[in-house]
Amino acid sequence: MRPALLFVLLFACSPGESPLNGTSTDTAHADAWEAFEGPEACVDCHPTQVAEWEQSMHAYAALSPVFDAMAAKAWRDTAGQVGTFCTGCHAPIGTLQGEPGWMVASERSDLSRRGVSCDACHTAVGHTGIVGNNELVREPHGAKQGPFSDAVYAMQHESEQSDFVTSPEMCGSCHDVFMEPGLDIEEAYSEYRESPAYEEGVRCQDCHMGSDPGMPGERSWGPAAVVDDLDLPDRELSNHRFIGPDIALIDEFPYPDDLEASAEAQEEYIEQVQRLLENAVEIADIRASLSDDGIYSVEVDVASKTNGHRVPTGFTSERQLWLQLVVKDAEGGGEQLSGALDGNGDLYNTHSEEVINGTRREDKQLFNLQSENVSVSRGWTEAGTIDPYAETHTEQAIFPFDANSIVRKSLEPLEVRTASYSVEVSEELVPPFTFKATLNYRAMPPYVLRALALDDLVERLVVFEIDTATAGVEDD
Repeated sequence: MRPALLFVLLFACSPGESPLNGTSTDTAHADAWEAFEGPEACVDCHPTQVAEWEQSMHAYAALSPVFDAMAAKAWRDTAGQVGTFCTGCHAPIGTLQGEPGWMVASERSDLSRRGVSCDACHTAVGHTGIVGNNELVREPHGAKQGPFSDAVYAMQHESEQSDFVTSPEMCGSCHDVFMEPGLDIEEAYSEYRESPAYEEGVRCQDCHMGSDPGMPGERSWGPAAVVDDLDLPDRELSNHRFIGPDIALIDEFPYPDDLEASAEAQEEYIEQVQRLLENAVEIADIRASLSDDGIYSVEVDVASKTNGHRVPTGFTSERQLWLQLVVKDAEGGGEQLSGALDGNGDLYNTHSEEVINGTRREDKQLFNLQSENVSVSRGWTEAGTIDPYAETHTEQAIFPFDANSIVRKSLEPLEVRTASYSVEVSEELVPPFTFKATLNYRAMPPYVLRALALDDLVERLVVFEIDTATAGVEDD
């Protein structure tokens, strides 16, 4: 089946039904959702948590121009049948209040633009039955759900201890994303359920809401709330920045009225992402040797340090984690051997315009852990049926929802994988040689932004250098 046709059929539901399981998404009970409050209602008593959340990707979720463009593409490609499949996680409260799936950030309500805000999580009491695709049950009129059984509250709101809101299943509600039949777009929660961390009882929150991004450990302590005339006990505090591998690409986030403060906050967040990545993966070893026929062999061991999910995880169709290999000679000269970027900033793979137009060869030895979106098509007869004798045609799609399947290349928890290179060094270089491997990451490649007509955001992408290692070879 053609990918575009497949996607339309996946979401060919009647109005008022979820495109996945028929769960009602109509607005007949919209009045109930008016009870949702914005973070402004929380900041007086929870200033630290709100200040952290404001800088998070949860706060950015409904403001992202990349999300808006991708959701708009999905809407166009399915003639609207995608519904609120995308916006349900990125603008959950706005979606519950009746905003359609085509609506972009500039048209959403103020509360909807706050993305995954306080009430989006702290009114959640369970799932409809599955974990994923935002199938959460929320009670906006009820008590705020939190981690403490002895919470003290005044006139602001009632509090209730919740095992659910502190559980990995809470996170999995939006960090597992799938479409029938069997197209798994994000699998962070599913990966976690099969991981050593799950067996050890380590939760998503332990690593992503702690003091050291990506690592469980000691947290800071202090009052969880500030209320006049109340002497509140010290608590183990959760970091509401939820540090993950994405970054903001707009100047006005998180403080639209203070671009200088926004720039400082983004720089600080990037430093936290750097720490997260360094805690997640490393170059464990590098080896180089020279064979009798003058060919150099280089092996680089890339090791996951993460026991809770694969690396990278989440929207792996975008996330690039790759090795760059260069050689340096005795006089300071050198050349790129693999993992270089083309004139557009893309790797030399099948998505590089220079490879596509034939001006450069594909980097066949590229080590890149980004998922591949694979589209498989068959020939058609004059009657409009699939030709059983026609050869299948396989190509890579830019977006996962244009594919028949997603081929994951990411590392399993704690896996060590070896990248092997066989290279000839230019005769212009002077031995002895040193080979340097660099492990890089970025949240998305430039070709994705160009495909979404967001060329102006390419310069905002950040390439994170996670680790480096060198190996020398004496030329006998």
